[in-house]
Amino acid sequence: MADGGNNRLGFVECLRLLAALAVFAQHLAEHMPGVPALAGLRQAGPGLLGVLLFFLISGYVVPLSVSTPFAVGPFLARRLFRIYPALLAAFALVWALGAGGLVPGWGWLATAGARTWAANLLLVQDYAGARPVLGVTWTLSVEFAWYGLFALAFHRWGAGAGARLALALPLALAGLVAVSLAAGLRLPLGRLGFLYACALGFLAFLHDRGLLSRRALLGHAALFVGVSSLVAVVEFGAFRHHAISLAQALWPSLAAPALFLAAVLSPRLRAARLVNRGLLPAVGAASYSIYLLHPIGLAVGDRIGAVHGPVAGVIAALAVTGVLAALSYRLLERPGVALGRRLFARRLGASGAVAGGGASAAPVRG
Repeated sequence: MADGGNNRLGFVECLRLLAALAVFAQHLAEHMPGVPALAGLRQAGPGLLGVLLFFLISGYVVPLSVSTPFAVGPFLARRLFRIYPALLAAFALVWALGAGGLVPGWGWLATAGARTWAANLLLVQDYAGARPVLGVTWTLSVEFAWYGLFALAFHRWGAGAGARLALALPLALAGLVAVSLAAGLRLPLGRLGFLYACALGFLAFLHDRGLLSRRALLGHAALFVGVSSLVAVVEFGAFRHHAISLAQALWPSLAAPALFLAAVLSPRLRAARLVNRGLLPAVGAASYSIYLLHPIGLAVGDRIGAVHGPVAGVIAALAVTGVLAALSYRLLERPGVALGRRLFARRLGASGAVAGGGASAAPVRG
């Protein structure tokens, strides 16, 4: 992440901002059906585009946080310090809002049992059948799955892990598609598909380091689009989802990698002043907090909108999310990352580069 200013990865922050806003826009449209201008967003469903972009970006930036010699334990510990400070604060805030009666929808948290809290704190609520405290945290379980998969593969194969993962994951998806169709059972293939997106992002990082040709990267991207489209057709066409249509699932499979690779492969865009200085990269630096905390902004917006009208609700949702995200980034995200660095790693200088099994990279955090 970065603060704006002279940031050589400003384009990453801008992509993150686009991803966070895409998710926020979809949820805003769902919460505020009385605003005609948001009707098109509800129909298009940009949320999946945003989530897919987030995972492509994660695959690209996580290799930037490795230290040398690479050790799985310290790497994963730094990831915990990256995610959990803001997450724990968000859980505490929604508990307080519910217990205080300010947001009745979270009132149930005051009597939630230890099992519910443990499942949510461990990010396994969806798999344990527990009620989610914050619905958006389901993606964090996939994110940690990527951290573990990357760490183990990178420890074993170094930079060669990228190509191996980018072939193993689509093969696994193709096999599960066949099983799904043969058994007549809708399998949750999307989460494995998000790991595949991370692998494609990793390949884009390797291309940046001169370890993968442009042609090879584009070939992997074409394979990704094909496999992702197949998964969407099976999950949302052959079978049905209660909230997502086939069209809403299909177009992000093409649009997200196209946007991501257009940014990664465009030197002019990456060097543009707009994406390296000023408001866009500065706000994009807080994209995780925007994503994590926007349900709180929406909950406040719902209450205000019910009294003062939907437009006032939209304004309140945007304002509350913006303030909370800024505070979270400054007071929790940045200090958490800094503490993780101090406790668990000695980072390399900017001359580091991913190589074989003992790999390293420039010290830009993911």
